[in-house]
Amino acid sequence: MKKTTRALLDELQGAFDFHADPAKSEPMAKYMKNRFAYVGLPQPLRKELSADFLKQARSLESTEIIALAKTLWNLPEREYQYVAMELLHKAKKQWDNNFLELFLQLVTEKSWWDTVDFIAVRLVGGYFPPGGKVPAIMKQWARSEDIWQNRTALLYQLMHKEKTDTAFLFASIDQLKGKKEFFIQKAIGWTLRQYHRVDPETVEAFVERSGIAGLARREALKHA
Repeated sequence: MKKTTRALLDELQGAFDFHADPAKSEPMAKYMKNRFAYVGLPQPLRKELSADFLKQARSLESTEIIALAKTLWNLPEREYQYVAMELLHKAKKQWDNNFLELFLQLVTEKSWWDTVDFIAVRLVGGYFPPGGKVPAIMKQWARSEDIWQNRTALLYQLMHKEKTDTAFLFASIDQLKGKKEFFIQKAIGWTLRQYHRVDPETVEAFVERSGIAGLARREALKHA
């Protein structure tokens, strides 16, 4: 018999609570600058405990999946945000504009690199097909004052390989390279390093003419 979203959530929370480990939660929270509380579940255990939940939840109606992901996101412990992202990713066959709206919303809620990177690369980057027209929202986010929107605009093409729109990528980097924020400089370097695997000469030439320096340059040319 198909379980309700409430039953699925209760089972997940019960399993997480049973395996909660305060000895692990404290250092996990510290690693994230104490921005979030943790149940204290290492990733392999979290994935094991959430496997059945994800298997059943992914078959729900799209509206139920979205509502369930939002409920998970609103729970205080960080592990639930990870499960929410994994659920949204596993529901890929049901993705529509309502899912995209949620992806974009979650970038700016409880924002930190551990969620933003997954959303940018796996969700937003998976929603927009490689080689397609650059979405207007990504152009807007490249010009935003919000660093997490900036980072998403930089990283959403990370897995697009040879279909990366380099005109947009390079223009975004030129737009953002003056921001000294660590997460922006790191993202610039990361996305250039990734594209360097496809076209090293183009990346190296761009790095030289753009004047990228410091962390971004080191990351971009790490494998040069």
